[in-house]
Amino acid sequence: MKILLSVLIFIFSLQYWAKADNIRDFEIEGMSLYESALNFFSQSEIKDNEENYYNNKTFKTATMSSRKFDLYEDVQISYKTNDKEYLLYDISGIVDKNYNSCLKEIVKISEDFNQMFSKTKFEELYTFKHNSDPSGESEVSDMYWEFKNGDKILLACYNWNTSFGKKKGYVDEMRITISSKEFDTFLLNE
Repeated sequence: MKILLSVLIFIFSLQYWAKADNIRDFEIEGMSLYESALNFFSQSEIKDNEENYYNNKTFKTATMSSRKFDLYEDVQISYKTNDKEYLLYDISGIVDKNYNSCLKEIVKISEDFNQMFSKTKFEELYTFKHNSDPSGESEVSDMYWEFKNGDKILLACYNWNTSFGKKKGYVDEMRITISSKEFDTFLLNE
């Protein structure tokens, strides 16, 4: 079932992405960068699902679940803390998926992405320690395509099958992310 779901995610995602000329044309569950999250969620829904991930309070992130989502189990959205419009600077579609299965899948997906995004800068699969796990056991493996303006599309696998991940109740996951240059820079400096 999970393999079928992932294949469907990929196929339906391509319908949007194959037609896009710039990152603003890409969508995750109908959402695009730089539009208001209020077009999809109420302010109270967003506030109720905010996470306290960052020391620097420039941005906030909310993890949203909805029966209305067609392709993803959750969607994580990020926006500036004091922005009353809740403009989206980062959107991730998330599906629970075994880490090793995820790695195989994103490598396959990347072959098509390389053709679709042939004019972008491509960064090969890279694995690093997740900074929230003090033990250094939890890992993220990702690859990305960077547009001329610095915005990115990422494919990532999260390995939470660790002591830290189990303690937090996290499960391995696959993410497809649309990220602005501003938010990506924020994360790198966080």
